[in-house]
Amino acid sequence: MDAWKEKLVKAKKTALVQGGIRKVHYEFGENEEMAEDYDMKTGEILVRKWKKASTIGRKSDWEYEIGCPPLSASMKSDLMWESSSTPKVYRQDTKTHYTWRIQPLPYPLSNYKISVESSTIVVRTENKKYFKKLRIEDMDRFKLPLIVKHVNCAHANSTLMISYEKPQNVLQLEQAIYSELCKVKPIQDGDMDSCNQQ
Repeated sequence: MDAWKEKLVKAKKTALVQGGIRKVHYEFGENEEMAEDYDMKTGEILVRKWKKASTIGRKSDWEYEIGCPPLSASMKSDLMWESSSTPKVYRQDTKTHYTWRIQPLPYPLSNYKISVESSTIVVRTENKKYFKKLRIEDMDRFKLPLIVKHVNCAHANSTLMISYEKPQNVLQLEQAIYSELCKVKPIQDGDMDSCNQQ
């Protein structure tokens, strides 16, 4: 866990405060960068996305670990696009839980089987209409095992919500990292005291 904190502390960081959101951009050398957005009132992370260079040096598009990518203009103008009935998965964490929303999934809650296999949460349906493996990259980074009793699920409005309770040591680490981020001076006017230390 200390290796992750050290990586973030050593990275070149740029911060921007905009509309109650603290945006932090990290550079980990020339081949890897990360961007995070935090709600300044709650301190919750809204977005974490990565961009890595390929072996030939070409930068990839942003890959979202947390949050939902915006619909790009090119996607809107394409002649072919993914069906709106195809379930979409996005991670939206809270202070205390890793959380995913999968929608649209119209089946009742009793139709879903949620299990932990190795380092993934597996979602299946009894009617064999849906299967998905969910990884918690944070837990992988910290080399922490997943424990099935920490997994919860709920279903409403054609949305399956799955959450995993964060271990106490992860909560402490996230608070320490957020405290460090509050020390990064924004490139535009921003009130450093507005960082909520919850």
